[in-house]
Amino acid sequence: MVNFMMKKLFLFLFVFTLALSFVNAEPVDNYNEFQYVEMALSLSSYVDLEHTSGSHSVEYVRSELSFFPRDGDRQDVKDLEAFSSPSSTIQQGTESITYTWSGDEALRLSYSYDAVVRVENSLTRIDQKIKFPLAKLDSIVLEYTQPTEFIDINSKIEKKAKEIIGTEDDLYEAVFKIADWTNKNIEYNLSTLTAEAVLPSSWVLENRQGVCDEMTNLFISLLRSVGIPARFVSGMVYSNTDYSWGPHGWTEVYFPEIGWVPFDVTFGEYGWVDPSHLKLKDNIDSGSPTAKYSWKSTGTDLNVGALEINTEELKVGPVKSGAVEVEVIPMFPTAKFGSYVPVEIRVRNIKNSYIIPKIVVSKAPGLTEKNVKSIFLKPKEEKSIYWIAEISNDDPGYIYTTTLEAKSMYGEVGSSIIKYGGDFEFHSKESALAFVEGQEERDEKEELDNIDISCSTGKDLYYSGETATIECEVKSNHNSPMDVDICFQQECTKFDIGAGDKIVASETFDLTEGIRIPVVLESMDKIKYEYVNINVIPIPEITISNPDPAEVNYHDQAEISFDISSNTDVTDLNIKFDFGEMSYDNFKAKEVRTITINTLGRDLMSDIKFEMSYKDELGMDYREQKALHIIVKDIPWYGPFVNWMRNIF
Repeated sequence: MVNFMMKKLFLFLFVFTLALSFVNAEPVDNYNEFQYVEMALSLSSYVDLEHTSGSHSVEYVRSELSFFPRDGDRQDVKDLEAFSSPSSTIQQGTESITYTWSGDEALRLSYSYDAVVRVENSLTRIDQKIKFPLAKLDSIVLEYTQPTEFIDINSKIEKKAKEIIGTEDDLYEAVFKIADWTNKNIEYNLSTLTAEAVLPSSWVLENRQGVCDEMTNLFISLLRSVGIPARFVSGMVYSNTDYSWGPHGWTEVYFPEIGWVPFDVTFGEYGWVDPSHLKLKDNIDSGSPTAKYSWKSTGTDLNVGALEINTEELKVGPVKSGAVEVEVIPMFPTAKFGSYVPVEIRVRNIKNSYIIPKIVVSKAPGLTEKNVKSIFLKPKEEKSIYWIAEISNDDPGYIYTTTLEAKSMYGEVGSSIIKYGGDFEFHSKESALAFVEGQEERDEKEELDNIDISCSTGKDLYYSGETATIECEVKSNHNSPMDVDICFQQECTKFDIGAGDKIVASETFDLTEGIRIPVVLESMDKIKYEYVNINVIPIPEITISNPDPAEVNYHDQAEISFDISSNTDVTDLNIKFDFGEMSYDNFKAKEVRTITINTLGRDLMSDIKFEMSYKDELGMDYREQKALHIIVKDIPWYGPFVNWMRNIF
């Protein structure tokens, strides 16, 4: 009954009470990037005494509250003050805050605390492989490998855990595989039975659904079934669904010689949790109550009130330095309408420790699957994950440019673009799926050693519409001949290279935009990557636009402004026009300069003409003419004749 009531309590708080807990004029989407979050936390509840007979007495009533913040590796309790009404004896220990009332002077006994807690955005540093299975464990953590009422273990759970882990012998990666499987295969569903009462892990595995504590329980059961210690953590966390804090459950996994490392399978945060995770309790099982009550009385019952919990941000630290670098590489820079384009997201770990970043594709024309994936990276490791972008069918008379953007959960962003239209090459879904499947198989291979590859292009910069040839020299340092494939995107050639030999391979590309070409050197069981950047500059175009106002009266004095912009960087830009001259040594792409002139409306009867000269990034000279049209109203009958005469002379 306690478990059922606590579940109901948490849901009630999440849906109703905590909707009022966060007030901010500009709601935060998440706190992932900040160095810390400092929060104010308040909790309150009450016990009502109900006298059941005329003869009654109360010697004492005691509430032992275990749901409160403690100092830890990630969080610092800056202040915590407990209160009660009427006055009680309050004792704060490591496991509980105990409120003890004596006598029965009051029918309602209220208790509460106010706290200020700072939670750090810290990544547990694990820089060495820890062998799995675990051969030896400290006796103090053995209980966290045992089944409990809700974190149960049966043959199906143990079989599934072993199936997920496979032959993996790295503890960190084994834990990640189980976490990622749980996140992907258990549906978060508030409409199920699990929203009303805690159900055991075996039920969750069988039905593949649950809320955060059931997902967490199953994750813990899978870990414990293969001897990995794990415990249930409960507390508060920020959600951008309603921009407030609510109750939440996650996991801490024990790593020998490291300690307890957080994993949140609901949020997809592995080995790290964002600093809005305010820990209030850890336990062997999710079913333990947040408060226990005891009393000694005659003729009196207790009615326990709900916990009221409020959390709000006080301040946040500055943006934290990044953990990864993210690069977005479409396999084709152009595609025909209806195509499917494989997209590689290359992620580099810049830390000297294991990390498991979550990557979100935040901008794309369409995707064939969910836009979120996690990737396991060893210290300084670089790996790729893949999506397939689905190109829509639009007006065939136009060429469209769309942005591909990916973000890590730490805040780093990478982007690229794809152009699509009716005249580009078509790429089928089948070929895209085959490519991604092949790449994912490649990523399981070890790095090809004792062989060097060096690639180059003929020029540093190209114009759109030119062709570029990538030439790669491959040198073998092996003691025996070997067969290798050299692949430029999807075009592969097989070579037989002898010991100490050199070979040269090349491929030519038609250019429309700058592109990063992956060159793959692959043997039967090993692989090596080389990436070649081809930088493309567009033909420069200076734009004169946005006249303000766009209409003037013939007889009025007019102040006209307009914008000058360029699609690419240019130098030595000189602009002569009817009302003056301007020069710029450097004019940057997407830079906008606003020019203002004062004249009479009658002087704008003819378009304003501009003569421009400039150089592109390669030093090529350009000259062009532009015109800007202003509408002139209320023109008298003689206006066109006067304007004609002025143009003659």
